[in-house]
Amino acid sequence: MRDKWLAAGTALRFTGGRLAASLGELDAVLGDWADQRIGDVREYPSFVSRDGFPLEISVSWRGGVPELRVLFESLGAVPTARAAQDAGRALTRSLAGRPGVSLARYLAIEDLYVVEDPLPFRPTVWHSLAVRAGEPPCYKVYLNPQAHGRRAVPEVMRETMARLGLSRAWDVVAAGYRDLAAEGHQLEFVALDLADRPEARVKVYFRHTGRVDLDRVASLARTHDPVLAGPAYRDVHGSPALPANEPMTCLAFRSGRSAPEEANVYLRLAGEVESDADAAARITSVMRRFGIDHRQYLDVARALAPRPLETTTGLHELMSFRTASQRPDVGVYFRFAVYDTPVDGAHA
Repeated sequence: MRDKWLAAGTALRFTGGRLAASLGELDAVLGDWADQRIGDVREYPSFVSRDGFPLEISVSWRGGVPELRVLFESLGAVPTARAAQDAGRALTRSLAGRPGVSLARYLAIEDLYVVEDPLPFRPTVWHSLAVRAGEPPCYKVYLNPQAHGRRAVPEVMRETMARLGLSRAWDVVAAGYRDLAAEGHQLEFVALDLADRPEARVKVYFRHTGRVDLDRVASLARTHDPVLAGPAYRDVHGSPALPANEPMTCLAFRSGRSAPEEANVYLRLAGEVESDADAAARITSVMRRFGIDHRQYLDVARALAPRPLETTTGLHELMSFRTASQRPDVGVYFRFAVYDTPVDGAHA
């Protein structure tokens, strides 16, 4: 993993000092479990990826500036969901006191998301680390609103947003939640920026099952522009843009706003592309359309791929797209096929 992180950071031209510092942050958050041998057989199937590997790398271009990120599930001393949940809770607390970090919002809602006996191959308490040139590292925690079952999701979300002071903005979503769920839009994750900044976000992720309108959830956000997003959908999935491979949408909430502020639409590439070269061509088309440096992205993809992109498949998992401005933000998510077969059931 350290090699992958270094390869991506080098491709993004992070300076030596910045890259070394980010590697130290990575070692600190991954902890002792990251030094364990992966082995040929997965002992604990993580919901982070289809094959149960507990980690993915992504790069986001916000305002044209790259941000290197890792999403992961901490593993416990034994290969169980409860041990992973406990390890995630412990990691969250270990972040207290770092510059810019605040656990106040997380601690206010933690009891809504942890259970005595979490289900295997479902989200527990996940984290992400993000590094951007010239800025301190950022941390995020991911929680499972289905921890008490799908029927409990509306009440869990109502209480979550009330405790976080976001009830008015959540009402925009809650009013149509029953219809959204019936149409195939399932609420999958809640994420918090572990930050003490006023602009810190609460993010709510929907998974879309079946062939659905990709703008249905995204249009609840104040800054989502379906007209601007349409060409990106077509570049990745063709027309009409109704993929059945479970794309996702994230709504971002901020304090003091009366509705969701932004929407990220995640277009899944797995099952849609013939090779990683095919995926790269589609992503490059989106980036060129909106003036983002696609050469930088290609350098990262080539650095992470085990072989030339024309001969690999599965490295590219998702491309995200956010119309927060006339220059949309784009993200690319990379997963590593560590085990031969996917875990039975849904994938993250």
